[in-house]
Amino acid sequence: MSLIRLHVVTVLIAATALLTGCPASRQAQLNVLSVEQASTPDRDMVVYVEVVNNAKRPMRLQRLQYTFAASGQETTQLELELGRRLVDAGSAVVVEVPLPLADAALGSTLMLAGKLWAEQDQIVRSFTVAAEVATPVERQ
Repeated sequence: MSLIRLHVVTVLIAATALLTGCPASRQAQLNVLSVEQASTPDRDMVVYVEVVNNAKRPMRLQRLQYTFAASGQETTQLELELGRRLVDAGSAVVVEVPLPLADAALGSTLMLAGKLWAEQDQIVRSFTVAAEVATPVERQ
């Protein structure tokens, strides 16, 4: 077998192994822990979310691009810088996500949806995230 042919066969075997034998990158997971009144007057509410790193490698959180919306409601894209927080493999961190909330949204269920950007193995990746947020019935 010629050297060029051997190289092509090796590349094809490696590509096949990557496509069939390696599990897909484990997605980061977002879980809503609670919704609280903000302690500062410039924000309405704060949603405490747990960001879980299900991968076998650490990741550095960069930013969360997100929206909050009730069904049928228009949304505004928001962005939260996460300060390059490190999340070890199999670990979780808690993040405070500001929730701009009109009084009409109190007592409703909103959908937090967006993309979480993180660096893993020196590669910036984005993970699609979504979670339901039940807002309190009245301001505290």
